[in-house]
This record gives sequence, C-alpha cells and structure tokens, in this order.
Amino acid sequence: MFKRTLLTLVASALFLGLAVGVEILVAVRRDYLPTEPVLDIGGMYGDEDAETLRFTVLGDSTAAGVGAGDAEHAYPTLLAERLSALGYRVELRSHAISGARVASMLDEQVPRAVEDRPDLVFVGIGANDVTHFTSLGEVEKDMEAAIGKLRATGAAVVVAGAPDMRAAAFLEPLRSVAGWRGRRVADAVAEAARAADVPVVPLAEETGPFFGEDPELHYSADLFHPSAAGYARWATAIYPYLEDALRGARS
Repeated sequence: MFKRTLLTLVASALFLGLAVGVEILVAVRRDYLPTEPVLDIGGMYGDEDAETLRFTVLGDSTAAGVGAGDAEHAYPTLLAERLSALGYRVELRSHAISGARVASMLDEQVPRAVEDRPDLVFVGIGANDVTHFTSLGEVEKDMEAAIGKLRATGAAVVVAGAPDMRAAAFLEPLRSVAGWRGRRVADAVAEAARAADVPVVPLAEETGPFFGEDPELHYSADLFHPSAAGYARWATAIYPYLEDALRGARS
C-alpha cells in the first residue's frame, strides 16, 4: 500500500511538473504587447500658482503604461492628477523601464530619481522578478538598498510589490503557480519596506479580484498587462497610501 501511494505521488508530481513546463513554453511563445514606442509619461498637473510637488514613479512595464493605450490612462498620470486635487502643482517624472526587475531598478532608475530631488516617490516593481525566478533574498536585499537611497533624499516613499500574477494569459496549473510565486515576491518587497517603515500597497489583494471577475475589462489585448480600466483600479488602490504618506511627511 505504501509503495503504491508513493508511486502515485511521484507520478502526480511528474505530471504536474510536465504540465507546468508545457504551460511555461506556451506562455513564453505568446504575443505580448510591444514596449516600443515608449509612452511619454510626465509633465505638470494642477494650478500653476500652487505649491510644487515633485512626484517620481519607478517600476516596470506597468509603470511605463504598457496596455494603457496612451499616457493619459497610465497609472502614474492618474495618480498625478489626483495629487493635484490636493492643491499642488504636481511635477510628474517617470523613470520606469519595461522588463525592469528590482536589481535593475536599483541600478538604473534610482540614481535618476535621486537627481529629481523628489518630494514623493512611488515604486511598483516585482512582476519580472516573478517570471525570471529572482531569489527572494536578492529581491529583499536590493529593495532595501533602493528604499535607503530614495529615503535619503528626504522624500516620502510608497512601494508595491508584484500584482496578482494569475494573469488570464496563463492557463492552469501555471496560473496558480504564478500567483503563488507572485505572493512570495510581493512579501519580499513588503519585508524590505516595512523594515524601513515605508508604506506598502497590497496591490494584489486590493485589485486582483477585479481582474479575476472581469478579465475582458481589466486586461489589455495580451491578457497580461492591465488595460486602461485595469490601471484605473490600480490608481484607486495606490492613491490613499500616497496621500497618507505625503500628509505624514508634511505634518
């Protein structure tokens, strides 16, 4: 009986591994939205006579607006517009790069952000660390370094790790595996942020259900990147954390 059970478990594990391998191959060969030309995200928002708020966004293809259709519907723009409603003249700068991981964000985007002398920084990163199997230790270590450099500018910093990675582009069992891996990466990002007393947006928890319930609305054509409607959901989830962080820094 024991041997039969053991053989069943081994066979099941091998079948699951094979199924995931096939799904990964299919996912790699899918056509995803092009990342060129890059959207021109940035500019000034709000009353010209109001106090200037320098707002910088770092991240990957989602922060670069892939899937949004235009810069107007990218989530950094939506956030800048909402921040301007607080009575600021918001100067938005986005240094996001499609394909970025935490390590490359630290090396390539953080130095540019430091040069901005920002008042407020949002970092949305981690999806590519999920798909590239970056070690969780490296994610946490590099995120700690990035947060340290950003906070040294005096800016208020808010971060979000990987979103819900159970993308409609993936079939089961890969979808569930990606979701599990996404949660682990998000946890690593959150650990680094909380150690530095930096607010963390639980992006997957707050927006994932919308994508799961209505994928046609919330995903773009590649069923991986958010659509304009999906980014609007993200902005709604992120904004309260930015407002709280900003008010705390200026109180």
